[in-house]
Amino acid sequence: MDWKPLVKEISNLDRTVIPHSRLEEDGMVFSAEAPEGEPLELILYDRDSGEEKAIVPFPDKPCIGNIRVLKVSGIPAEKVSYNFKCGKEILQDPWAQRIYGAEVYGEKRSGKIRCGFLTDSFEWGEAIPREGIPFRDSVFYEMNVRGFTKGRRSGVRQKGTFEGIIEKIPYLKSLGITAIVLMPCYEFDETETFRRVQIGAPEGSQDEQRVIVPETIQQPLKSESVNLWGFGPGFLLTPKASYSASGDPYQSFCEMVRALHHAGLEVLMEMDFSGSVTAEMMLSALVWWRSVYHVDGFFLFGDQKCLDAVCRNPALTGCKLISEYFSAPDMYPDGRKTAFRNLAECNRGFQNDARRFLKGDEGSLQPFLGRARYNPRDTAVVNEITTHDGFTLMDLVSYNDQHNGAREGQGASQYSWNCGAEGPTRRKEVLKLRLQQIRNALAMLFLSQGTPMILAGDEMGNTQKGNSNAWCFDSELSWVDWSSSSMSNAILEYMQTLVRFRKSHSLLHQERELSNCAMGDYFPQYSCHGENAWFAPQTAQDRSVGLMYSMKGEACLYVAYNFHWEEKKLALPDLPGKRAWKVVLSTSDQKNKVGRTISVPARSVVVLEG
Repeated sequence: MDWKPLVKEISNLDRTVIPHSRLEEDGMVFSAEAPEGEPLELILYDRDSGEEKAIVPFPDKPCIGNIRVLKVSGIPAEKVSYNFKCGKEILQDPWAQRIYGAEVYGEKRSGKIRCGFLTDSFEWGEAIPREGIPFRDSVFYEMNVRGFTKGRRSGVRQKGTFEGIIEKIPYLKSLGITAIVLMPCYEFDETETFRRVQIGAPEGSQDEQRVIVPETIQQPLKSESVNLWGFGPGFLLTPKASYSASGDPYQSFCEMVRALHHAGLEVLMEMDFSGSVTAEMMLSALVWWRSVYHVDGFFLFGDQKCLDAVCRNPALTGCKLISEYFSAPDMYPDGRKTAFRNLAECNRGFQNDARRFLKGDEGSLQPFLGRARYNPRDTAVVNEITTHDGFTLMDLVSYNDQHNGAREGQGASQYSWNCGAEGPTRRKEVLKLRLQQIRNALAMLFLSQGTPMILAGDEMGNTQKGNSNAWCFDSELSWVDWSSSSMSNAILEYMQTLVRFRKSHSLLHQERELSNCAMGDYFPQYSCHGENAWFAPQTAQDRSVGLMYSMKGEACLYVAYNFHWEEKKLALPDLPGKRAWKVVLSTSDQKNKVGRTISVPARSVVVLEG
């Protein structure tokens, strides 16, 4: 040990000191928590070699509460890594801006981890406008950084990395999405045995979804198993080192964001704030990623009351913030004053109701109608048919049962239907129906008012072989399968068509909920129709409905849903003048008879334009 740092003890909190580790112009401030009377030390290492260089004791007197602070100068911060020692235990700094020793994915860490400061800078180049794409115009695409390109057929050089995502930007653009949503890509220990479990409904929510929190797994993981999803404890201020092909996660992540922004795509992150994460850490992490890494928004998991408090902070105005539930009256007691609607809820309500309707369950029509129209004034809504937690879209129409192992456990009901055969099959009639049901599911998602979110791989028919909770599989089972087939090509083409159709018809993505009241001498913006025009189906046995969207200056749209196992006829309202209804989209390959009614084939969606 040959470093001789200059140490300044800080025993009184003043305006220049924030009680967490950070860089200042004249040195490095270190902050750590220790019980009263317990010795606390700072261990300084050479950043590159990991060699221990100096041990510096913290002052015995806390700065505030149980937090002790000191300042070290005389050593270049770019050469330093560090840890804390409390008693006999070596501890890492939860406020660390860099992490060293975690560069190899899946490798047990066993004392290798060291903390560091962010001393680099990044050339962002030409400034990209950051006013944000409104929720109404957004299409989200959720992915796991490693799983997205790790598959052998992904066609990228740097598989499973931030750089791999850059290589896939032309593909992402071809989908028509506006933003990628990254599952946890801050530094976490994938070898730790955590999984996400359900513990109860968020206060104020009327849906069946549950708050997801980490739980320690009792049985040991197999050697090939990891926490692929990344939920659980982590270092919330630093990109994951093993996701960087260059070895510099700061540069890799910034280059990815810059490339995506230049391609017109936003970057959102999923942040797991469950457990013991404080509100101060939540806010600091969000502002840090927003300001340092130029991230556009966040999907937030954790205690909802704490999230509400953090999301009210004006530092996050203009940043997309999505949670399981936001109460607009609580968030905006005096009404929303900002022009940009930045809060959105994303819960299982739409997913469950849409899946039940897709199956043709009794009593599923009315709940879905509420979801399809739902579009609050002050908080947006994000809709999903599938997400990382549950069946993929292909598995949703291929399995009745969840085929999970003991480690994954049985998740919540998937409301799935295998179309007549469990799992893989060669029966043509089953495969044809599965393709039609996938198209139906995508149509429900993109023709509803909320912001649609797609799970990566669903647009290609990706399967996890009936596993609904593949959090611990780092294998082809959970990686996106980039194989091409006639079915995968058909799904991809149809999804691209739906994205284009949605974008070209503003009636399908309004800023606020459509009115069902007549507008003077014109149609209501939203109306429901059954066997007779203007008479909405009302019984639990009804499984078909026609939804008409109308607004002055735009062509009328009529979306006919029929999830009955038989063909149904739905009445078409008369259009003014010489206008007539014309079929523009259909999930079935059968021809549609259009007159004063529309014949809708069994288990299909037909879209008409007037």
